[in-house]
Amino acid sequence: MEYEKQVKQIAAFIKSGEKPEESLKIGVELEHIIVKKDSMESVTYYEEEGIESILKKLIKKGYEPKYEGDYVVGLGDQEAAITLEPGGQLEISIKPCSSLQEVETIYLDFLKKIIPILEEQNQLLMAIGYHPKTSIKDIPFNPKKRYGYMAEYFQTKGIYAHNMMKGTASLQVVIDYKNEEDFIKKFRVANFLSPLLHLITDNAPVFEGHLYKKNSIRSTIWENTDKDRSSIVPNSLNKTFGYEDYAKYILDTPPIFIMKDGEAVRTYDKKAEELINADTTEKELDHILSMVFPDVRIRTYIEIRMGDALPYPLNMAYVALIKGIFYNDMALNYLYELAKSTEEEKVRCAKKAIEEKGFEGRFKCKAVKDFVPILFDLAKKGLDESEKPYLLPLEKLIINKKNPALVIKSNMASKGMEAFKWCGLNQFGRE
Repeated sequence: MEYEKQVKQIAAFIKSGEKPEESLKIGVELEHIIVKKDSMESVTYYEEEGIESILKKLIKKGYEPKYEGDYVVGLGDQEAAITLEPGGQLEISIKPCSSLQEVETIYLDFLKKIIPILEEQNQLLMAIGYHPKTSIKDIPFNPKKRYGYMAEYFQTKGIYAHNMMKGTASLQVVIDYKNEEDFIKKFRVANFLSPLLHLITDNAPVFEGHLYKKNSIRSTIWENTDKDRSSIVPNSLNKTFGYEDYAKYILDTPPIFIMKDGEAVRTYDKKAEELINADTTEKELDHILSMVFPDVRIRTYIEIRMGDALPYPLNMAYVALIKGIFYNDMALNYLYELAKSTEEEKVRCAKKAIEEKGFEGRFKCKAVKDFVPILFDLAKKGLDESEKPYLLPLEKLIINKKNPALVIKSNMASKGMEAFKWCGLNQFGRE
């Protein structure tokens, strides 16, 4: 298939995601790590009362199971899908919603269903950016064949690829776009804000069982996962970057495996350009677009992927921040003008500065501690009165130049591992 036809095929797929302004919604994907309450060690997929056992018990609460072979690897209902990340991290993907209240209701309903199961098993559902105790070498991959392919492929790539797969947990927010002009603005602004969103949500105080003295370890992990598919999409801040530009990025990247007739087929180092043809279905194309992992990823929507997993209600505060910025023309246009005058390399340098200095780092000639409150002020202008209070829990931390990781670190000296229970969610699911 001719290259230009491939570009237009992918661009048309992205364009198919356009929605009128009155239909713009927000989706949320929340990952969790399940640990044993007493030891904070990982609960793995295969053990007695492990992840598969938990999924089977959730089936009785109204979810439809999804299998790979004889293994339960996911669940779903009309409002959300529950899936597994490679190390058994439990993700709930909430359907696109019009309001924050709807997102919150669905999430809390999930907690009410899963927490009693974990309480009976003396386990804790944690929203944290990196595993608090267990090393990734002691966490087995779950039985999805695709993760075996990815694990093997990444062995020759970044040094932290397996840490990404088995140790991390994220909070991703999905937004819509009205047309290509709106897409261009949102995509550039999201990439521009990448260093700040990593810091605001930093919730990973330890790395492989040791206190992490810098900031935003998930950002560092992604930078060292696979340069072909991670971090900031190349040139996304250096020019007007539209549908066809993103299509070219996809075509230049190996998807590792493709889906054919519902089966994962390994493709090794072949780039998408060698694999996409006129018979490639939209479902297969969507999978190929899902096999890159930049800070901001495109399918038929925009995925903002920088957030660490956060405990409730901080997670809802972050979702509110994203909604308030990206669904507010005034805020979006203001940030777009700033982003237009900022080259990609300067954003990468800001990432490094923030990893080293946190809120004392520099961003757009300002100290981060002075720039971040502007984001919350902008977000308030994009939310209605009933939604503005959602911002408060995270805004209070940020005003005090703190994030969840810093809170935990400050408590570890006196509380030890008990400090991590701040990220536990069990209290929100008890009847």
